[in-house]
Amino acid sequence: MKKGFALIGAGLFGQRHAQAYQRHPLVDFKYVCDLDAARAKSVAETYGAAAYTTDFNEIMADPEVVAVSVATPDPAHRDAVVAAARAGKHILVEKPLATTVEDAEAMIAAANEAGVKLMVDFHNRANPPMVAARDAVARGDIGRPSYVYTRLSNTIAVPRDMLKWSSQSSALWFLGSHMIDVVGWILNDKPVRAYVVSRDGILKDLGVDAPDFHVATVEYESGTVGVFEHTWILPDTYNTVKDLKIELLGSKGAINIDGSHNRTMELYTQQKGAFPDMLVPPFGPHLTGFVLDAVVHFVEAVLFDKPVLATGEEGLANTKIISALIEAARLGQPVQLPR
Repeated sequence: MKKGFALIGAGLFGQRHAQAYQRHPLVDFKYVCDLDAARAKSVAETYGAAAYTTDFNEIMADPEVVAVSVATPDPAHRDAVVAAARAGKHILVEKPLATTVEDAEAMIAAANEAGVKLMVDFHNRANPPMVAARDAVARGDIGRPSYVYTRLSNTIAVPRDMLKWSSQSSALWFLGSHMIDVVGWILNDKPVRAYVVSRDGILKDLGVDAPDFHVATVEYESGTVGVFEHTWILPDTYNTVKDLKIELLGSKGAINIDGSHNRTMELYTQQKGAFPDMLVPPFGPHLTGFVLDAVVHFVEAVLFDKPVLATGEEGLANTKIISALIEAARLGQPVQLPR
Protein backbone atom coordinates (compact mmCIF):
# COMPACT_ATOMS: atom_id res chain seq x y z
CA MET A 1 0.00 0.00 0.00
CA LYS A 2 1.34 3.43 -0.94
CA LYS A 3 2.18 6.00 1.73
CA GLY A 4 2.17 9.78 1.42
CA PHE A 5 5.48 11.65 1.09
CA ALA A 6 6.08 15.37 0.55
CA LEU A 7 8.93 17.66 -0.47
CA ILE A 8 9.79 20.98 1.20
CA GLY A 9 12.28 22.97 -0.88
CA ALA A 10 12.06 22.54 -4.65
CA GLY A 11 15.50 23.73 -5.68
CA LEU A 12 18.22 21.81 -7.46
CA PHE A 13 18.56 18.94 -5.00
CA GLY A 14 14.95 19.02 -3.91
CA GLN A 15 14.12 18.02 -7.46
CA ARG A 16 16.23 14.88 -7.04
CA HIS A 17 14.01 13.94 -4.09
CA ALA A 18 10.97 14.64 -6.28
CA GLN A 19 12.34 12.31 -8.96
CA ALA A 20 12.74 9.53 -6.41
CA TYR A 21 9.24 9.98 -4.98
CA GLN A 22 7.71 10.05 -8.44
CA ARG A 23 9.43 6.79 -9.40
CA HIS A 24 9.07 4.77 -6.20
CA PRO A 25 6.19 2.28 -6.49
CA LEU A 26 5.25 2.55 -2.80
CA VAL A 27 5.22 6.37 -2.60
CA ASP A 28 2.14 8.52 -3.02
CA PHE A 29 3.76 11.87 -3.81
CA LYS A 30 1.41 14.31 -2.11
CA TYR A 31 2.99 17.79 -2.09
CA VAL A 32 5.75 20.04 -3.28
CA CYS A 33 6.32 23.08 -1.06
CA ASP A 34 8.48 26.06 -1.95
CA LEU A 35 8.37 29.78 -1.12
CA ASP A 36 8.41 30.38 -4.89
CA ALA A 37 4.88 29.38 -5.90
CA ALA A 38 5.73 29.16 -9.61
CA ARG A 39 8.62 26.80 -8.91
CA ALA A 40 6.53 24.68 -6.52
CA LYS A 41 3.83 24.38 -9.19
CA SER A 42 6.32 23.53 -11.93
CA VAL A 43 8.11 20.85 -9.90
CA ALA A 44 4.82 19.33 -8.73
CA GLU A 45 3.56 19.11 -12.30
CA THR A 46 6.87 17.78 -13.64
CA TYR A 47 7.20 15.02 -11.04
CA GLY A 48 3.56 14.13 -10.50
CA ALA A 49 2.88 15.48 -7.02
CA ALA A 50 -0.80 15.78 -6.22
CA ALA A 51 -0.57 19.38 -4.97
CA TYR A 52 1.76 22.29 -4.37
CA THR A 53 1.91 24.95 -1.66
CA THR A 54 4.04 27.77 -0.31
CA ASP A 55 3.16 26.95 3.32
CA PHE A 56 4.62 23.80 4.84
CA ASN A 57 1.99 23.89 7.60
CA GLU A 58 -0.49 22.64 5.00
CA ILE A 59 1.63 19.49 4.70
CA MET A 60 1.94 19.11 8.47
CA ALA A 61 -1.85 19.20 8.83
CA ASP A 62 -2.42 16.38 6.31
CA PRO A 63 -2.65 13.02 8.12
CA GLU A 64 -2.03 11.13 4.86
CA VAL A 65 1.55 12.46 4.72
CA VAL A 66 3.78 10.15 6.75
CA ALA A 67 7.18 11.57 5.75
CA VAL A 68 8.82 14.65 4.27
CA SER A 69 12.06 15.66 2.60
CA VAL A 70 13.51 19.01 3.68
CA ALA A 71 15.77 20.38 0.94
CA THR A 72 15.73 24.07 1.81
CA PRO A 73 19.00 26.09 1.81
CA ASP A 74 21.76 24.95 4.21
CA PRO A 75 20.92 27.38 7.08
CA ALA A 76 17.15 27.00 6.72
CA HIS A 77 16.36 23.45 7.81
CA ARG A 78 15.33 23.91 11.43
CA ASP A 79 11.80 25.33 11.18
CA ALA A 80 10.56 22.74 8.69
CA VAL A 81 12.25 19.81 10.43
CA VAL A 82 10.96 20.75 13.90
CA ALA A 83 7.44 21.33 12.53
CA ALA A 84 7.50 17.97 10.75
CA ALA A 85 8.65 16.15 13.88
CA ARG A 86 5.95 17.77 15.98
CA ALA A 87 3.40 16.71 13.35
CA GLY A 88 4.60 13.12 13.59
CA LYS A 89 6.23 12.98 10.15
CA HIS A 90 9.45 11.10 9.46
CA ILE A 91 12.13 13.38 8.02
CA LEU A 92 14.85 13.24 5.38
CA VAL A 93 16.92 16.44 5.54
CA GLU A 94 19.61 17.53 3.14
CA LYS A 95 23.17 17.81 4.36
CA PRO A 96 24.51 19.57 6.29
CA LEU A 97 21.90 18.97 8.95
CA ALA A 98 22.49 22.56 10.10
CA THR A 99 25.08 25.30 9.99
CA THR A 100 24.87 25.85 13.76
CA VAL A 101 25.12 23.32 16.57
CA GLU A 102 22.07 24.89 18.23
CA ASP A 103 19.88 24.24 15.18
CA ALA A 104 21.13 20.67 14.83
CA GLU A 105 20.46 19.88 18.48
CA ALA A 106 16.96 21.37 18.27
CA MET A 107 16.08 19.18 15.29
CA ILE A 108 17.37 16.01 16.94
CA ALA A 109 15.53 16.82 20.16
CA ALA A 110 12.25 17.36 18.27
CA ALA A 111 12.63 14.09 16.35
CA ASN A 112 13.51 12.12 19.47
CA GLU A 113 10.63 13.58 21.44
CA ALA A 114 8.18 12.73 18.65
CA GLY A 115 9.64 9.26 18.05
CA VAL A 116 10.10 9.85 14.31
CA LYS A 117 13.00 8.90 12.06
CA LEU A 118 15.46 11.64 11.13
CA MET A 119 17.85 10.87 8.28
CA VAL A 120 20.54 13.22 6.99
CA ASP A 121 21.07 12.89 3.24
CA PHE A 122 24.77 12.03 3.18
CA HIS A 123 24.16 10.33 -0.15
CA ASN A 124 27.83 9.59 -0.80
CA ARG A 125 27.32 6.68 1.58
CA ALA A 126 25.39 5.15 -1.34
CA ASN A 127 27.94 6.24 -3.99
CA PRO A 128 29.35 3.00 -5.50
CA PRO A 129 33.08 3.88 -5.37
CA MET A 130 32.71 5.10 -1.77
CA VAL A 131 30.91 1.90 -0.78
CA ALA A 132 33.60 -0.17 -2.52
CA ALA A 133 36.34 1.79 -0.74
CA ARG A 134 34.72 1.23 2.66
CA ASP A 135 34.46 -2.49 1.94
CA ALA A 136 38.10 -2.64 0.80
CA VAL A 137 39.32 -0.91 3.96
CA ALA A 138 37.20 -3.19 6.15
CA ARG A 139 38.64 -6.27 4.41
CA GLY A 140 42.17 -5.02 5.04
CA ASP A 141 42.98 -4.80 1.32
CA ILE A 142 45.27 -1.79 1.83
CA GLY A 143 46.42 -2.64 5.34
CA ARG A 144 46.37 0.13 7.94
CA PRO A 145 45.14 3.45 6.45
CA SER A 146 47.81 6.09 6.89
CA TYR A 147 46.97 9.09 4.69
CA VAL A 148 43.88 10.38 2.88
CA TYR A 149 43.74 13.23 0.39
CA THR A 150 40.26 14.46 -0.50
CA ARG A 151 39.14 17.16 -2.90
CA LEU A 152 35.57 18.21 -3.65
CA SER A 153 35.24 21.60 -5.32
CA ASN A 154 32.83 23.43 -7.62
CA THR A 155 33.12 25.87 -10.46
CA ILE A 156 32.53 29.49 -9.57
CA ALA A 157 29.15 29.31 -11.31
CA VAL A 158 27.75 27.36 -8.33
CA PRO A 159 28.05 30.16 -5.72
CA ARG A 160 27.66 32.95 -8.27
CA ASP A 161 24.69 31.69 -10.28
CA MET A 162 23.20 28.43 -9.01
CA LEU A 163 22.90 29.04 -5.25
CA LYS A 164 21.11 32.28 -4.49
CA TRP A 165 21.93 31.74 -0.81
CA SER A 166 25.66 31.03 -1.22
CA SER A 167 26.59 33.98 1.02
CA GLN A 168 24.92 32.08 3.87
CA SER A 169 27.06 29.00 3.30
CA SER A 170 30.53 28.09 1.99
CA ALA A 171 32.31 25.38 0.05
CA LEU A 172 33.21 23.86 3.42
CA TRP A 173 29.56 23.56 4.47
CA PHE A 174 28.18 22.71 1.04
CA LEU A 175 30.93 20.30 -0.08
CA GLY A 176 33.20 19.65 2.89
CA SER A 177 30.31 18.26 4.95
CA HIS A 178 30.03 15.45 2.38
CA MET A 179 33.70 14.54 2.51
CA ILE A 180 34.17 14.83 6.28
CA ASP A 181 31.27 12.41 6.61
CA VAL A 182 32.21 9.91 3.93
CA VAL A 183 35.93 9.73 4.78
CA GLY A 184 35.12 9.02 8.44
CA TRP A 185 32.58 6.44 7.25
CA ILE A 186 35.08 4.75 4.92
CA LEU A 187 37.75 4.66 7.62
CA ASN A 188 35.35 3.88 10.48
CA ASP A 189 37.34 6.50 12.36
CA LYS A 190 36.76 9.84 14.07
CA PRO A 191 38.68 13.10 13.55
CA VAL A 192 40.28 14.56 16.67
CA ARG A 193 42.50 17.50 15.65
CA ALA A 194 42.74 19.90 12.71
CA TYR A 195 44.66 22.82 11.25
CA VAL A 196 42.81 24.86 8.61
CA VAL A 197 43.70 27.63 6.16
CA SER A 198 41.13 29.75 4.34
CA ARG A 199 41.27 32.78 2.05
CA ASP A 200 38.70 35.10 0.53
CA GLY A 201 38.49 37.87 -2.03
CA ILE A 202 37.61 36.36 -5.40
CA LEU A 203 34.00 35.56 -4.47
CA LYS A 204 33.57 38.75 -2.48
CA ASP A 205 34.54 40.74 -5.57
CA LEU A 206 31.56 39.07 -7.26
CA GLY A 207 29.19 39.92 -4.41
CA VAL A 208 29.29 36.49 -2.75
CA ASP A 209 30.17 36.81 0.93
CA ALA A 210 31.87 33.44 1.32
CA PRO A 211 35.47 32.17 1.51
CA ASP A 212 37.11 31.15 -1.74
CA PHE A 213 38.46 27.93 -0.24
CA HIS A 214 39.30 25.94 2.89
CA VAL A 215 42.20 23.49 3.17
CA ALA A 216 42.22 21.35 6.32
CA THR A 217 44.75 18.89 7.72
CA VAL A 218 42.86 16.51 9.97
CA GLU A 219 44.20 13.88 12.39
CA TYR A 220 42.10 10.83 13.26
CA GLU A 221 41.91 8.70 16.42
CA SER A 222 43.81 5.86 14.71
CA GLY A 223 46.65 8.16 13.66
CA THR A 224 45.51 8.46 10.03
CA VAL A 225 45.99 11.95 8.60
CA GLY A 226 43.61 13.49 6.05
CA VAL A 227 43.88 16.59 3.88
CA PHE A 228 40.59 18.15 2.76
CA GLU A 229 40.48 20.73 -0.03
CA HIS A 230 37.23 22.54 -0.86
CA THR A 231 36.85 25.55 -3.12
CA TRP A 232 34.14 27.43 -4.98
CA ILE A 233 36.45 29.13 -7.48
CA LEU A 234 37.17 26.59 -10.22
CA PRO A 235 36.88 28.42 -13.56
CA ASP A 236 33.68 28.42 -15.61
CA THR A 237 35.61 26.67 -18.39
CA TYR A 238 36.27 23.63 -16.18
CA ASN A 239 34.94 20.52 -17.88
CA THR A 240 32.88 19.36 -14.89
CA VAL A 241 30.84 21.39 -12.41
CA LYS A 242 32.54 19.49 -9.60
CA ASP A 243 36.01 18.07 -9.00
CA LEU A 244 35.91 14.99 -6.73
CA LYS A 245 39.03 12.98 -5.90
CA ILE A 246 40.06 10.71 -3.03
CA GLU A 247 43.45 9.09 -2.56
CA LEU A 248 43.84 6.70 0.37
CA LEU A 249 47.27 5.27 1.18
CA GLY A 250 47.71 2.30 3.49
CA SER A 251 50.47 0.07 4.80
CA LYS A 252 49.80 -2.55 2.11
CA GLY A 253 48.15 -0.70 -0.75
CA ALA A 254 46.16 2.31 -1.95
CA ILE A 255 42.73 3.37 -3.18
CA ASN A 256 42.16 6.11 -5.75
CA ILE A 257 38.66 7.45 -6.47
CA ASP A 258 37.81 9.79 -9.34
CA GLY A 259 34.21 10.88 -8.88
CA SER A 260 34.20 13.55 -11.56
CA HIS A 261 36.78 13.03 -14.32
CA ASN A 262 36.48 9.27 -14.76
CA ARG A 263 35.78 9.69 -18.52
CA THR A 264 33.05 7.05 -18.66
CA MET A 265 31.73 9.47 -21.29
CA GLU A 266 33.47 12.43 -22.93
CA LEU A 267 31.44 15.09 -24.73
CA TYR A 268 33.07 17.73 -26.93
CA THR A 269 31.12 20.60 -28.48
CA GLN A 270 32.31 23.71 -30.30
CA GLN A 271 32.31 25.53 -26.95
CA LYS A 272 34.06 23.12 -24.56
CA GLY A 273 34.76 19.57 -23.51
CA ALA A 274 32.80 17.90 -20.73
CA PHE A 275 32.72 14.66 -18.77
CA PRO A 276 28.99 14.07 -18.07
CA ASP A 277 28.23 12.54 -14.69
CA MET A 278 27.27 8.90 -15.04
CA LEU A 279 26.74 8.17 -11.33
CA VAL A 280 24.41 10.90 -10.08
CA PRO A 281 21.57 11.45 -12.58
CA PRO A 282 18.80 8.92 -13.11
CA PHE A 283 18.71 7.42 -16.58
CA GLY A 284 15.34 6.37 -17.97
CA PRO A 285 12.21 6.12 -15.81
CA HIS A 286 13.64 3.98 -13.02
CA LEU A 287 15.31 4.55 -9.65
CA THR A 288 18.90 4.79 -10.88
CA GLY A 289 21.83 6.86 -9.62
CA PHE A 290 23.15 6.91 -6.07
CA VAL A 291 21.43 10.20 -5.17
CA LEU A 292 18.02 8.63 -5.77
CA ASP A 293 19.24 5.44 -4.09
CA ALA A 294 19.84 7.41 -0.89
CA VAL A 295 16.22 8.62 -0.97
CA VAL A 296 15.13 5.01 -1.44
CA HIS A 297 17.01 4.18 1.79
CA PHE A 298 14.78 6.73 3.53
CA VAL A 299 11.58 5.43 1.97
CA GLU A 300 12.41 1.87 3.05
CA ALA A 301 13.41 3.05 6.53
CA VAL A 302 9.96 4.62 6.88
CA LEU A 303 7.89 1.86 5.29
CA PHE A 304 9.74 -1.17 6.67
CA ASP A 305 11.24 0.28 9.86
CA LYS A 306 14.80 -0.14 8.63
CA PRO A 307 17.81 1.86 9.86
CA VAL A 308 18.45 5.17 8.09
CA LEU A 309 21.56 5.73 6.01
CA ALA A 310 22.87 8.50 8.31
CA THR A 311 21.31 9.49 11.64
CA GLY A 312 20.57 12.90 13.06
CA GLU A 313 23.29 12.33 15.64
CA GLU A 314 25.79 11.73 12.82
CA GLY A 315 24.59 14.95 11.23
CA LEU A 316 25.12 16.79 14.52
CA ALA A 317 28.65 15.41 14.80
CA ASN A 318 29.33 16.63 11.27
CA THR A 319 28.02 20.12 12.07
CA LYS A 320 30.23 20.27 15.17
CA ILE A 321 33.29 19.27 13.14
CA ILE A 322 32.67 21.77 10.33
CA SER A 323 32.03 24.53 12.88
CA ALA A 324 35.34 23.68 14.59
CA LEU A 325 37.17 23.72 11.23
CA ILE A 326 35.82 27.21 10.53
CA GLU A 327 36.99 28.34 13.97
CA ALA A 328 40.43 26.81 13.32
CA ALA A 329 40.70 28.85 10.11
CA ARG A 330 39.74 31.99 12.02
CA LEU A 331 42.29 31.34 14.76
CA GLY A 332 45.08 30.28 12.41
CA GLN A 333 46.12 27.49 14.77
CA PRO A 334 45.28 23.81 15.38
CA VAL A 335 42.12 22.95 17.31
CA GLN A 336 40.84 19.83 19.05
CA LEU A 337 37.70 18.52 17.35
CA PRO A 338 34.55 17.67 19.32
CA ARG A 339 33.86 13.98 19.88
